[in-house]
Amino acid sequence: MRLGLFCTYENPQNDYPSAYAEQTELVSLAEELGFDEAWIAEHHFNPSAASPSPLLIIAHLAGLTSRIRLGSAAVLLPFCDPIHVAEQAATVDILSRGRFDLGVAKGGPFARQFKHFHLDAGDARAKMDEALVLVDRLLHEESVTFEGRFFRVEGVELTPKPVQRRCPIYVATSTADTVRRAATAGLGVMAAPVFPLARVEENLRWHGEAAPGVDPRLVLIRFVHVAATRANAIAEAEALLTPFVERMRAATAALQPDWTPWIELRRLIADSIVGSPSEIRAKTEELQATLAPRSLVLKPLSPDLDRRKACLRLFAEQLVRTHA
Repeated sequence: MRLGLFCTYENPQNDYPSAYAEQTELVSLAEELGFDEAWIAEHHFNPSAASPSPLLIIAHLAGLTSRIRLGSAAVLLPFCDPIHVAEQAATVDILSRGRFDLGVAKGGPFARQFKHFHLDAGDARAKMDEALVLVDRLLHEESVTFEGRFFRVEGVELTPKPVQRRCPIYVATSTADTVRRAATAGLGVMAAPVFPLARVEENLRWHGEAAPGVDPRLVLIRFVHVAATRANAIAEAEALLTPFVERMRAATAALQPDWTPWIELRRLIADSIVGSPSEIRAKTEELQATLAPRSLVLKPLSPDLDRRKACLRLFAEQLVRTHA
């Protein structure tokens, strides 16, 4: 199992340069400690998660790192031109010398995104599915002609081409049809921190039904919080997650009501990696045994930089083969 870091560019000091400097420092530390991957989120109009341009951020990180793989988690395809996404993905793959993983998604239940990008929320999934087919073809075929409901191209030859012969693509989704399409297309699947572990298991079952014997290459992203005792860890995690739960419940009730039952504080903590140092290892081993993720990607809950560094060092000491 590979180990990764999930980067949302938290901004607790309301200072964007500091937020970017701290997250860059964490990615550099993750590489030093032997982590395998760092994944960059895409969020819009959210001062607490200031990463609207993941591919631009990854291009910057590619120049500051040498070994760790860098992925988008995830490019929100319904809001993008597929040709631009493919061009930028290929460019980032070159700049990172083949260390890039392209994660895509339809976007969360956030009304401002759809308003400001002039998209009907009801079209988001269909537009993502169509854009995904087009991006995949543009990255891996010499010349692409395509006609769909949202996009039409004729004889497009992508320049530049990615370094990797097959650029890894992952889809963040909890929908059976999308999981099955990803499976038949040979794409990996990604599970965001809010996805219940029970739903992740369903995703894997749907993937196996659609493509028996094919590795889903699950990227499992989980919230992480460590304290001296389990009671302290849970109490701190509850305090840190409560504002997130309140925002997400309001958003899902309006645009994605099927998610609303998932957004429950105790369920989120139970499906996260929260506890004392010894319990952290036990929970990680349980996830490895039950879901066999290709990658376990950690999202430290604490906004404090020193606490986040300590969390990464703990995982390095317990789980990474080589560390500083």
